[in-house]
Parts: sequence; C-alpha cells; structure tokens
Amino acid sequence: MLSQFALPGANKPYGNPTRTTFKPRNGRLLIPFMATIGLGFGAYNYYVAAKLRREQALLEEEQRLARNQQLMDAYGDKNSLHELQHALDTYSR
Repeated sequence: MLSQFALPGANKPYGNPTRTTFKPRNGRLLIPFMATIGLGFGAYNYYVAAKLRREQALLEEEQRLARNQQLMDAYGDKNSLHELQHALDTYSR
C-alpha cells in the first residue's frame, strides 16, 4: 500500500489501456461491404468463364463446319471409282 503513495502514477492499471478500434457503426458496415465485394468478384468470374465457354463453343462449331465441308467436297459427284475411293479415305480420317 505504501508504494501507491510513494511513486507518482503508481495507481494506474498494468497493461495497455483498452481501446476500441472499431465502433459498432463500423462493424455494421463491414459485413455488407465485404459481401458486396464478394458478389462483385463472383459476378466477374462468372462473366469471364461464360465468355471463355462461348469462345470455345464457337471454335468447336467452326471446326465442325470445316470438317463437314471437307466431307462434302470429298464426296463430290461420285461418278468415278477414284472419287468414291477418295471420299472413303477422307471419311476414315
């Protein structure tokens, strides 16, 4: 007890004083803010993935049409045995 009166400021509590870094008002705004950022990030990722899927589908469609055109050209008139053999070779590739 004597030390409390002998040293100036001896009656202060030990440790760091408690400070609030976030006020309740800031905490209420933090969750909707983070949710908005998350939704925006998810929407952007969905848009990019959809764009890639669309480009891939267009590329596959172009390849399919090119292959179909090759087959149509290979069959030709089918008037000779040579044209028919060429058509079979093209189709079996």
